[in-house]
Amino acid sequence: MKKWMCALVSVLLAALLLSACGSSSNNSNGGTNTGKQSSQPAAGEKVKLSIWVLNANWDWVEKAVEDYRAVDPNLEVEVTHYETDPIKEALKVAASSRTLPDMWFTWGGSLGSFYPENGLTLDLTQVAQDHKWSEIYNKAALDMATYDGKVAGIPIHLNVLGMWYPKSVFEQAKLAPPKTFAEFEASLETLKQSGVVPLAFGSKGGWHTMRLTEQLLEHFAGPELHDKLSNLEASWNDPAVVKTFEKLSEYTDKGYFPKGYSSLDPAEADNLIYQKQAGMVSEGTWFDGTISSEGFDNTEFDVFKFPTDQKPERATVFSEMFQLNAELQGAKKDAAIKFGEYLTSAEVMNKYPGRSPAVLNANMPPEMPHLKTLLDHANDGGFLITDQALPQEVVQKLFEAQDKVAFKEWTPQQAAEEMEKAAAAYKAKSK
Repeated sequence: MKKWMCALVSVLLAALLLSACGSSSNNSNGGTNTGKQSSQPAAGEKVKLSIWVLNANWDWVEKAVEDYRAVDPNLEVEVTHYETDPIKEALKVAASSRTLPDMWFTWGGSLGSFYPENGLTLDLTQVAQDHKWSEIYNKAALDMATYDGKVAGIPIHLNVLGMWYPKSVFEQAKLAPPKTFAEFEASLETLKQSGVVPLAFGSKGGWHTMRLTEQLLEHFAGPELHDKLSNLEASWNDPAVVKTFEKLSEYTDKGYFPKGYSSLDPAEADNLIYQKQAGMVSEGTWFDGTISSEGFDNTEFDVFKFPTDQKPERATVFSEMFQLNAELQGAKKDAAIKFGEYLTSAEVMNKYPGRSPAVLNANMPPEMPHLKTLLDHANDGGFLITDQALPQEVVQKLFEAQDKVAFKEWTPQQAAEEMEKAAAAYKAKSK
């Protein structure tokens, strides 16, 4: 995979918007995939599949399994759930010991590329062609599941991120969603003075705080330099990177994050939002479902696009997919492909809404009142989320830099220098 990234995502997200906003024309049964995909099974021997998925808001997989077994009693599926960081670790451990499950959830970009690059996934290129996936899945999502010209996964979701907030918290602080970066910073102090945590981020694992870091970088660097940094085509020892880390340090010093946020679990940080003890957090198209699953009313929350002051003002986007074990053969291989296509179908996505589906012709579910708003955020384009855009070695250095800046172990300048060392080391190794 080479860094197609932002330019491609900016162009192709339009297709997602058209498919999502035009979904009202679906037939009354919720729609099913076209082409050669079908939930109807092929008669034959009994097959058992293992699949690893996420935990939060992913109980729909078991429900879909039961639906599928009603028409294909020959298939038995063992589902294992993991939290976000544990699934990353479990997959890497299983990959090293060649004990991966038959199917697994992963993200696009550099997170998903590890498995095809190491020969661990089925090459689905011919399947995609024969089953006309180009007519079934959003092209941006399908491209994000493609590495070195080969399709290595079945797209599930294409996500857009925004800044979520409890309406009552903003009302009590007499705040409106900020339209400029200056207004955003002013709102942080206003929220603090009103007695709530301005920014509900938990940096355990690094990726939650990273969502704020990348928006600050977009603000200070602008789209062109930000893309070059993500592509390792510009030096990370740049004033824009230094300013980004300076802001993280400043926000930490001013108490804008939860106490002890560097070791705080993201789920605990999100809980501050549910409980209306915090003002803002960066979450995506899945968050309506997450709020509801936690027992709260998602209509009591709203979302705005982070104001970077840039033109275009881009949103963070990323994809998710199922990958299939390269060792699958015969009936088990065929069953895994058919089941993967079923799990990602419009039929299933419409019945169990919760995120922004990669499949075309899915409905705009009333259970997700903020979905269209988030999709509209990508009208001006998007940039690929940092932990999928950068090589994982460089991602880990970014996570380290965030923490060390917060703990005053590194200055913002040192953090920028360390990022450039990591990028240079990766490029030297990859020659």
